[in-house]
Amino acid sequence: MPVINLADIQQITKTQQQVLFPSQKYHPNRSAFDSIVADNLSLVMRQILLGLPVEPLLNAYPQIAQWVSQIQELAPEIFKYRKKLLVDNPVIAPLAINDDKHFIQVLTNIAFKQGIPRLYEWAVRNPGLSWQDQVKLWATTIQYSVSPNQMQLVILALHPVKPAQRLDVSWNTKNHRQTEKWLIKLLTQSQENNLPFNIVNSELTSMVDLEDISEVSI
Repeated sequence: MPVINLADIQQITKTQQQVLFPSQKYHPNRSAFDSIVADNLSLVMRQILLGLPVEPLLNAYPQIAQWVSQIQELAPEIFKYRKKLLVDNPVIAPLAINDDKHFIQVLTNIAFKQGIPRLYEWAVRNPGLSWQDQVKLWATTIQYSVSPNQMQLVILALHPVKPAQRLDVSWNTKNHRQTEKWLIKLLTQSQENNLPFNIVNSELTSMVDLEDISEVSI
């Protein structure tokens, strides 16, 4: 029973681009901006939400200090209810492909309101719903056994120069089903071409192209 993560899916979309999405171009999901700074943002946010000191990192990286300030302004509820927020929480959902059971695994930040999960994604990225976001919404809906119409995602899109942006996304049954169909089609095509899973560095999961993120219409 293979476990497939976002890095695996990204590699498959790159390989299968001409087969499944001929109208779209593949873009390496990595910004030219210093990836170490972007990665340290995740570390700082994790420490803040755990109540740990972060002053040395903020002093060392003024850009991160600016991003944290922007996140606090755009989503103050994250810090107000930080004890109820699961950071980089693993989510796994079953997916049947050709009578075989696979599992889709993602990492996301989850807060709960009256037992209903709400996802928060903060990163150096373009605003707008990406296929990674859609897969995270799909998987979280399944793991926590909630109606797709109850699910929400808050995207906090950061940029080295441009102002940060917040996007509140509502999920629904139609998008949920379309995402599942897209996953099945993509992975079925991969199986037919004998492409192995779990062959990609997991760092690809959070990499984005700031200028032109490769979106997948589903």
